[in-house]
Amino acid sequence: MENLRRRLFERASIRGLELSQEECKRVLRDIKRWLPDTPPSDNEVVVTADGSYTLISSEYGESYHSLTAGALTEAAQKFVKPSGLIESAQFMERVAILDIGFGLGYNVAVAVHKLRKVNKSIEVEIITLDKAIPENIPALPEPYRETHKKVLSLLPNGEREGVSLKLYKGDMRKTLKVIKGFRADAVFYDPFSPYRNPEAWTLELLNMVKGLMKDTGVWVSYTSSLPVRRALLDLGFKIGETPAVGRKKGGTIASLKKHVGDIRGRDRIKLYSSPYSVPFRDENLELEPVDILIDYRLSVLLRERAVSSELGRELQQARPS
Repeated sequence: MENLRRRLFERASIRGLELSQEECKRVLRDIKRWLPDTPPSDNEVVVTADGSYTLISSEYGESYHSLTAGALTEAAQKFVKPSGLIESAQFMERVAILDIGFGLGYNVAVAVHKLRKVNKSIEVEIITLDKAIPENIPALPEPYRETHKKVLSLLPNGEREGVSLKLYKGDMRKTLKVIKGFRADAVFYDPFSPYRNPEAWTLELLNMVKGLMKDTGVWVSYTSSLPVRRALLDLGFKIGETPAVGRKKGGTIASLKKHVGDIRGRDRIKLYSSPYSVPFRDENLELEPVDILIDYRLSVLLRERAVSSELGRELQQARPS
């Protein structure tokens, strides 16, 4: 806790900010809540709601997939279906997928299986990124098992029967810079959650991903996080919400040119009014995750101060003379 407090004051000092005792308590409370708990040992295998298996990450203390939706259901319903690839496949000779967060390979395997079911001759080019690939990957159930095995057999770089896959392993802030001449029809954006894995969700990293997409390409993710949606808007994306699967809120879909629906109701109001609706930042793509979270919470604090100041002025003006 003391180390976290010291880092907070260091980051605040860089921005010329002085924190009151109450502000310090609020900021530290949020950051502690966002940081991973003590993770389990190894990558524990667990069964999910639809009977398929996933792992609990020993680094992030989170499951690779939704336990309440089901691992297979999440891949099919939160990524492949919203991307629109399957509907377009019968008219395409080739499809390019950028897969951010390969994980256990489920999203890619389900996509390849469904694409080939619609169009047996379609060529599928996949570029995928991840920090590391776990060793004990559970197999997907039928009818996806063989396709999943095939996808895993292509790692780290292979081509077979019209499906090519190239894995860039390591910090994606570095590996994304290496990719040249690739334009994705769809981006499956599936790192661990924004507050546990913030370096994967910054405005700067999303801007790099934007540069690897076709104008008509679709970005799809499970998250409905305010800082992520705000970053996408700031980068010029149109954004919408995907159907809710296994929870009350849906995920996010974005495109530069395609119509992807809209964000409605209270979520839209929050997107434009909440102090927390500010992107994660990592301008030089090198900050430690905890420093990204601290800088984000300090940006939120500045917005909170502005709201409080404006409210104070309005109350002052409303007083009878």
